[in-house]
Amino acid sequence: MTGPPSDDSGSLFTLRRERRMTRTHTALWGVILAATTADILLTMIGLASGFEEGNLVVATLLAEFGLAGLWLVKFGAMVWLVGGWALLSDRNAAVFLGLFALVTVAVVVHNAALLVGV
Repeated sequence: MTGPPSDDSGSLFTLRRERRMTRTHTALWGVILAATTADILLTMIGLASGFEEGNLVVATLLAEFGLAGLWLVKFGAMVWLVGGWALLSDRNAAVFLGLFALVTVAVVVHNAALLVGV
């Protein structure tokens, strides 16, 4: 009987016991957390101002569970993000976080423009 192979360099995912937080990861997490907070606040302001949610998944959960539906989606997204970050290599994790940050910032800019009437 043999143990698992010692070389997993060909593997997309590398299981780790401990995740190293690089400077890039730290900066991207900061952007993600700030943008996610802004997204939640702008969504709540928009809904209170009479705007409708544009994301079908969020709109469905809002209709079903109220504001708790929004929090459920954001919590699920964070769980997915942490899982991806923990499993991917440093480089791939940075790309993963960067793409999430880019999308979240774009959503915040879009929501802010809607609220100010641009």
